Amino acid sequence: MRAFEVSLNGKRLCLAGIENDGALTAIANHVVRRGKAKMWLSVGGLISRTDELVSWPNQKLRVGDEIKINILETVSADNPETRSRRDPAHALKAQKKYVRTMAKKLGWKIQTQRSN
Repeated sequence: MRAFEVSLNGKRLCLAGIENDGALTAIANHVVRRGKAKMWLSVGGLISRTDELVSWPNQKLRVGDEIKINILETVSADNPETRSRRDPAHALKAQKKYVRTMAKKLGWKIQTQRSN
């Protein structure tokens, strides 16, 4: 499997990997909200076969930190810290809300068919 060996300031944090179909991400985040800045590293992904979202521990970041991601082929990886399945009903509700919000923003009218 393809995997990310993630290190912060020379210390190995995790070996994150997803077999077969899926997605794997390592993201350095910097967010300023109401004048407060936060930085963190997140490593996660999606296992398509089971529709599971997985994540390895988030790590706080500071200015000057060095992140290293070594891309490897390996037969095993560290277990994710969290696993969760997406709720299809919740996802559909969120999608409908997004479509209605965008339609309103764009001045569109949504027409629906009634079930018989």
